[in-house]
Amino acid sequence: MTSLSAENVTSSWFGIPGTIEVFGTPIAPLTILLTVVIIVAGFAIAHSARIVMTRYISSHVPPDTRKTIGKVTYYVIIAIALLSALGVSGLNLSGLFFAGGIAGIVIGFATQSLFSNLISGIFLQIDKPMKIGDPVLITGKLPDVAGIVVEITTLSSRLRMFDGTYVRLPNSDVFLSEIRNYSSAVARRVEISVGIAYKEDVGKVVGIIRKSLKETPLVLVEPEPDVYLDSLGDSAVNINVWCWVPFSVWFDTRKQIIQQIKRELDGNGIEMPFPQRVVYFAKQSRRRKTGSSDVPPEEIREGLNIDEYVHQSD
Repeated sequence: MTSLSAENVTSSWFGIPGTIEVFGTPIAPLTILLTVVIIVAGFAIAHSARIVMTRYISSHVPPDTRKTIGKVTYYVIIAIALLSALGVSGLNLSGLFFAGGIAGIVIGFATQSLFSNLISGIFLQIDKPMKIGDPVLITGKLPDVAGIVVEITTLSSRLRMFDGTYVRLPNSDVFLSEIRNYSSAVARRVEISVGIAYKEDVGKVVGIIRKSLKETPLVLVEPEPDVYLDSLGDSAVNINVWCWVPFSVWFDTRKQIIQQIKRELDGNGIEMPFPQRVVYFAKQSRRRKTGSSDVPPEEIREGLNIDEYVHQSD
């Protein structure tokens, strides 16, 4: 009994040649038809899967992440369909696979940063350390970048810096950096350092500043403001002023507090010195003479303070 193969069926039923040469390999027409059907079905399934992933399954993630997941699913299914179709076709593509493998290695090295940004972008959109409209400070791997988040795409993030310029950052660098998000907290602390002269009464100055903060309506009572002596500097006694204000008015309130503290200290006659240096000249017993003029003393002892007074000893 003679077995019915694909070649016999097509040649006996439809009058079509039993085999067709494709890249030097004889293939039955039914095999070609089956290969085409697998490819078409793969594209249809990939398209349907992308719609399902985008609209339904990934509805709890951000829109950009849904689109990325949909695209990845689409291309993975197409790749599986193409590989299945090639397996069914029976084509000898060893040479093509060898060339494609070499090309894939080259392309892989050339696009490794692209895939790194792609994966980092997916994790950024899932983890959500920042979102559109958030004021953030990105530091660590990158130089410090501060601004408002404008866009987070699959490959990069864009920020509008506080000077009005825009910056684009690769997602891989952003993901590996420290992201400080200022929009998550309801209140933010204002930190100011005030320098007063050594002759001033520290307790009196602290009381003046506390009273000024108490009279500022936007300064929160809880957490309580803190005013304390921080350090003894070269030219001044440094006092730290810490207080909490609503996040939405942090910048304007900080400017107001600085102006108010300066006005109150000036009104109470509190001196806030500028950096100074004291220079002492020691008397030189021996002087060299050049012509009719004396050369200045050779030994000079220089102190660390204030550039206002010059003392000369006899």
